[in-house]
Amino acid sequence: MREDLITTMSFMEFVGGLADVCGAVGGVAAIALWVAARRTRQLAQELVKISLRIEGEGREIALPLEIIRRDVSRAELLGRIGMLPMRKPGARFALRELGTPAVMRAINAVSRAETNALVIPATREEVEQFDL
Repeated sequence: MREDLITTMSFMEFVGGLADVCGAVGGVAAIALWVAARRTRQLAQELVKISLRIEGEGREIALPLEIIRRDVSRAELLGRIGMLPMRKPGARFALRELGTPAVMRAINAVSRAETNALVIPATREEVEQFDL
């Protein structure tokens, strides 16, 4: 009878130890899956397409530029807007508001996924300089 009790206790200790190991492995797996899901959501946000518009004095141009969130920066915008066709061949575009704190805040809002659109304020002349 005593041997049965010892065998049963040894078996229970083994099962208890196995349960501890399974719990630890499950906890680590849960943390790893949570991190992977969070990263996947972050990557999906970075790949969202952002709409770009230049608006001014009753005139608006939706820029035919495809840009994803992670590429939105002042330098990238300057480069892409600079590739747009101009009414005067060879002319360089001029958008006075691009250097203002308001536009930088708007760019930061897009980068932080607070909005999916970037509107650049402009005068009517600035809007009409593009051949779109």
